[in-house]
Amino acid sequence: MRHNLNNGFRELLRAFARPFDSYRPELHYMRGPGPKWHAKRGAGAASVASAAVKSASALRAMVKAHA
Repeated sequence: MRHNLNNGFRELLRAFARPFDSYRPELHYMRGPGPKWHAKRGAGAASVASAAVKSASALRAMVKAHA
């Protein structure tokens, strides 16, 4: 009985705390390759990286629209 009460209380706290949680991992995930990556792979990789940045921006916009 006590175990169920603790679990219920814990879930209730999580439900109320979630809107105030400032951590948004989708905003920080996969920021893109750094300067060492670009230096190692050359100019051709820059176009791939820019495409990745565009898709990340689109994903960020979708997440923001659904939040």
